[in-house]
Amino acid sequence: MHRRTLLASLSALPAAALAQEARALTLVVPFAPGGSTDIAARLISPRLAHHLARPVVVANRPGAGGTTAAEYVKRLPPDGETLLLATASTHGVNPALFADLPYDAERDFAPVALLGVTAFLLVVRADAGLADTAALIARLRAEPGRHNYGSAGVGSMPHLAGAWFCHAAGIRAEHVAYRGGGPALQALLAGEITFMIESAPTVAAAIADGRLKALARASARPGGTYGALPALAEQGLPGFDAETWQVALAPSGTPAPVLLRLNAGFNAALREAELAERLRSLGTEAVADSTPETAAAHIRAEIARWRRVVGETGLRIERG
Repeated sequence: MHRRTLLASLSALPAAALAQEARALTLVVPFAPGGSTDIAARLISPRLAHHLARPVVVANRPGAGGTTAAEYVKRLPPDGETLLLATASTHGVNPALFADLPYDAERDFAPVALLGVTAFLLVVRADAGLADTAALIARLRAEPGRHNYGSAGVGSMPHLAGAWFCHAAGIRAEHVAYRGGGPALQALLAGEITFMIESAPTVAAAIADGRLKALARASARPGGTYGALPALAEQGLPGFDAETWQVALAPSGTPAPVLLRLNAGFNAALREAELAERLRSLGTEAVADSTPETAAAHIRAEIARWRRVVGETGLRIERG
C-alpha cells in the first residue's frame, strides 16, 4: 500500500478507534501464576492479539479467592480495555458463599464470552501409597484430624470441592488455603497437605512426570484427556460434579459493539485447531461459539448450582 493511501485510510477512522487499537488489552487473572486460569490466559492471549490486531497482556491479581481481581475490574471504566477472566470461584462459588462480596457477580459485569470448561481431579502424591479413592477415604477415616487438603484460597472452587468431598465421604480433613493453584500444588508436592481437588491444567505436568497420582475426576462430564478416570459420582459420592470454567467479563456498561468485537476475537482464537488441542491436552475443552448472552446464562446456572452445594454441606466462611 502506498504511503498516501495508508494515511488516507487511517484518517477516515475515528481518533478514539485508532487510540484503542494502539493500546494493549489487559486480561486480569484472579489467581497466582501457574493455575488453570493463568495457563489458559497465556495460551489464548497471543492468538487473541492476532485476531484483535492489538497487543494483549496478562496481569495476575491474586487474593481473597478471586475477590481482589473482581473488585478491581468492576471499578474500571467500561471501555473494553481490561477484562476479568472469571472462574467458578469468582462467579459461582463466591456468590453462593458470601453475602457481603464487594461486587455483584451479575450486575457489575458485562459478559463477553465463555472460553472453556476445565476438568477437576482428585490428586495425591504418587508416593503416598494410595491406589484409589477408596484407599484415600479409608486412610482419612482411620486417622481423623491428621490430614488436610489444599486449595487456591478461602472460598475458591477447590476449597468448596474439598469440603464437599469430605462431607459426602463422611471424613474429616483440615482445609489449608494458598494464594492460587500453583502454590497449593507445590504444597502438595512438598507433603504439606494430603490431597487436593484441583483443575487438570494445574496438576497435569506433575501427573505426567509421576510426582502426582490422579485418583478420580471430580467432574461428572465424560470425555477429554482424563475421561478414563473414574468419576467421584460413580464411587459412592452420587451427584458430585466439580469443574471450573473461564468467562471473559468486562465492567458493566461496556458498549455492546465493544463486547461483540471482543467476543468475535475470542471465538476466532478458540476455533484454531492448534490452540484448542493444546487446551484439551491440559484438560480444558475450548468453547468457540459462545455469545455474551450464553455466557451470562452459564454464570446464572452455576451460581444456582453452587448455592445448592453450600446448602447441602452447611459450609460457612467469614470473609477476612
